[in-house]
Amino acid sequence: MNKKKILVLVDWFAPGYKAGGPIQSCVNFAFALKDDFDIYVLTTDTDHGESKPYQNIISNRWISSQAGGFKIFYAKKQGLNLGQLKKVMLEVNADYVYLNHLFSPHFVVYPLWLKYSGQLKSKMVVCPRGALYASALSVKPYKKTPFITLLRWLGIHKKILFHASNLREEQAIEKFFPGSRVIIADNLPSTNQPRFVGCGKTIGELKCIFIARIVRIKNLLFVLEVLEKSKAVVTLTVVGPAEDKDYWEECKKKIAQLPPNIKVDYQGPKSNDELSEIVQQHHLFVLPTTGENFGHSIFEAMLWGRPVLISDQTPWLKLKVKKAGWDLPLSEPGKFLQVIDETAALDQHGFDEWAHGAWQYAHDFISNPELHSQYLKLFS
Repeated sequence: MNKKKILVLVDWFAPGYKAGGPIQSCVNFAFALKDDFDIYVLTTDTDHGESKPYQNIISNRWISSQAGGFKIFYAKKQGLNLGQLKKVMLEVNADYVYLNHLFSPHFVVYPLWLKYSGQLKSKMVVCPRGALYASALSVKPYKKTPFITLLRWLGIHKKILFHASNLREEQAIEKFFPGSRVIIADNLPSTNQPRFVGCGKTIGELKCIFIARIVRIKNLLFVLEVLEKSKAVVTLTVVGPAEDKDYWEECKKKIAQLPPNIKVDYQGPKSNDELSEIVQQHHLFVLPTTGENFGHSIFEAMLWGRPVLISDQTPWLKLKVKKAGWDLPLSEPGKFLQVIDETAALDQHGFDEWAHGAWQYAHDFISNPELHSQYLKLFS
């Protein structure tokens, strides 16, 4: 029996990594569904924020993914035009076109126009990936708000199916696009879980790691302000591209003012295949984000066996009950400080309990058979 075709459109894909979660979401999607559908990924040949294309990638033709199972078209980013994208989309003639995000001119806006104008016959599924949350809309609202209003006025939302990755996102979609068809399917995480690996723990010392793009919504400055008040000996490793240069300057000023018991090591961006080893050299993953649709780095920290200290603005809630971490309100920085100090005070046995709790929490999540069936329903 012929499998249905899904054409995935996304601005960046592996081997890119600088756009963070959206890339990982699409990579996990392709790997999870490649046995059930014929998956085609249309993307660009250049990573987020870069001008040079990926090395050893053939542009402007369909190639098989290195791991096999699906095909990728890396469109040459320089000189990319709408006519080329239309040609590729029509040639695939997919049963479903799957759009990731809401505000990409080439990979969302243009395909939506093709659907609206009747030039694209494929069924269309749109996953906003958190783009409708207040924290995301607060960035460049002068562009986003008029675009959402235009979509609603044209009634494009009535011609598509929305994929919400949780109840909160479903509510956001229905707020902006009342009457839309919405199906909830959890974001597909990485399911490649290594065996549990511990980390030496000395009482009074703590090694923390922050992995994210350095932009305001990821809230690195909040971490630094909390650490400033800690009496423990803390090392904070920061991994990620300094995307917002002004914000990074604010962070660097705060780093220069930190007391001698707090050390910060900025390592810049790292590829995904480097991260598990780096995370496992630390005790605690910290990300007090102002809003995440999924938070792949959060989940992967637990997947690799490290407890997380995060805000309550992600899907990962009530972690303390499972001894997997802490999800706290940003309005109470004192609670973050308390967790830092209490985790620093743990001995080896106490730390191992939390580390293994995080590993088990992630293991239980990826073992849930419902995850896969939600996507079969989405594309049925």
